[in-house]
Amino acid sequence: MVNVCPFFSYINNPRYISLDYALFRSSTRDIDQNLAYTNMFDATVDAFVYAMEKMGFSGIPVVVTETGWPAAGGVAASAENALDYNGNIVKRTMNNVGTPKRPGIGVEVFLFDLFNENGKSGQEYERQFGIFGVDGTKAYGLKFY
Repeated sequence: MVNVCPFFSYINNPRYISLDYALFRSSTRDIDQNLAYTNMFDATVDAFVYAMEKMGFSGIPVVVTETGWPAAGGVAASAENALDYNGNIVKRTMNNVGTPKRPGIGVEVFLFDLFNENGKSGQEYERQFGIFGVDGTKAYGLKFY
């Protein structure tokens, strides 16, 4: 189990990580271990897999217990970006896309969060990860099919 957070990687390292790479919109390929990566999600999951293998645990299924993108509240936090990121996660999960290291082997993924959390402390974007607002209305048009 691993949490994958491209949003935080991007906002803390915009000089080194492009928004397009974090949002699955990059055509640039980063090459690592002879594998090509066009997005941070795959690179992060495969880094976890490599670490597990180095510790002697290979072939273990990966479960991403938390990933998402905020729909408001800061730099790059918008409904459009949340829809791009979470929509791509849903498509990839439903189609068992896998990663460059494990193509065709689906990754079970849990989106963070179901509802915005208006009582949460921290930066404004911390309260805006929900697929739904605190009043139960959709924060953006995410579809699960």
